[in-house]
Amino acid sequence: MALFVCILSALNIVTVSAATSVPEKLIYEARLLDAGTNDALTTDHTFRFSFWIASPVDVGDVVVGAIDPLALNYGGWQEVQTVTPNSLGFVSFELGTVSALPEIDYTEHLYLQVEIKAAGDPDTSYEILDRAPSDPLSDRAPIGSVPYALNADMIDNAEIGTSDGDIVLLGPGGVFPTSVIPGGTEENIFILDDDDSSVTSIGLQFGSVLGKLLTFDIGAGYFNFNDDVNIEGDLTITGTVDGYDVSDLGDNVTDHLDGGVSKHDATEIDVEAVDGHFYTAGDLETVIDDIDEAIFGSSTVVQDRIIVLNSQFEGASYVGDGTNNVGRLYLDTDNVALENYYEWTSSQTTLQDYDIVLQVTVPQTFVQWNAVTPWTFNYRSSNVDPLITKADIFIWDTAGVPVTLTGTSIDLTSISWSQAGLGYSGVPTFTPGDSFIVIVRLHAKDNETMNIGEIQLNYEG
Repeated sequence: MALFVCILSALNIVTVSAATSVPEKLIYEARLLDAGTNDALTTDHTFRFSFWIASPVDVGDVVVGAIDPLALNYGGWQEVQTVTPNSLGFVSFELGTVSALPEIDYTEHLYLQVEIKAAGDPDTSYEILDRAPSDPLSDRAPIGSVPYALNADMIDNAEIGTSDGDIVLLGPGGVFPTSVIPGGTEENIFILDDDDSSVTSIGLQFGSVLGKLLTFDIGAGYFNFNDDVNIEGDLTITGTVDGYDVSDLGDNVTDHLDGGVSKHDATEIDVEAVDGHFYTAGDLETVIDDIDEAIFGSSTVVQDRIIVLNSQFEGASYVGDGTNNVGRLYLDTDNVALENYYEWTSSQTTLQDYDIVLQVTVPQTFVQWNAVTPWTFNYRSSNVDPLITKADIFIWDTAGVPVTLTGTSIDLTSISWSQAGLGYSGVPTFTPGDSFIVIVRLHAKDNETMNIGEIQLNYEG
């Protein structure tokens, strides 16, 4: 039966990532009429829809009733739906319901081919609906724009571009191109970590390969910069430099900054104490010389320095590893040896352990660890048998990598107070201002005890 089809609308809707979501269907509506009587057709009919690159139908596009997927102009998508027209012959389809629509590419999906046959007839019965039978070059219907498609290059009426109010696209690597922000921002302040979510540090990096970093250490409360600093101008100091309080030096510091060539003499300064300590005139001049050298770079002074950690260790935490951790950890004092210490004891008959975890900040003046003995640990046990009492020591560097320790760091036991001097091998990372981890693991059983006292960190800076 020959058919006449009146197409009411054919809307192609493409998917766009935008605040306003876009339907992922193409609506096709038509009316089926008998070509001879012009009466509405109301029986079931099967439609086959497909996308094509060109409008003319070529011989070989359909072979034995099937679309040839290798046809030159085939757009790679087709879908078959059977529908019952209403009493007036009207039909409506949502294309993409049976076969998901492809992401619309207007180099491949330029025309819609519609074929129709009576439901139940073989595929060889399909009749292509020719939009212009008298024009051999115009067979398939072009896919036109509709409201959503017209907005495909916009997001909520804002266009992609570089003018006022435009949307800027991210470039390769997911970053803005420098052409968009060549001069930075015109705001008088640029806030990093605006939501205050960082709990460790906030950084500003210079150069991808150069990698120079200015960071603010939230815990320590100061800035770190990982390279040399050259100051071309005045330097005003209102606090301390390497622990020295320079605020009391008054105009003499200013004189030195203004180009004085000699260091300050102790007789020029009327003070009773520097940094809370009393000095003789000679001692005071030595201290001031050190301040000069530290501030003005007259020479690089590297000194042996010591950090002493006494029980109760500041910022320590106490952790069981989940097995054999039954016992009691407490603080005590040895009034004879003048040693504050932690004691671990357990009444269990099998060896029980507990960890004392210290997070230690590397001083800003740190140059290197003492070449002979970087770290010493005071310890004591009630039994020399490591199967009954012992202490083990572990260290992780500021990069979070376990340090290979030299010296005796495992199975420490001694009836009297003893000192474990530890070094390291390899090249661990210890960055000034960053923290490293020290774990002291205490073991005991049968009501015996294991003690850990003073920890000493020896470095040059």
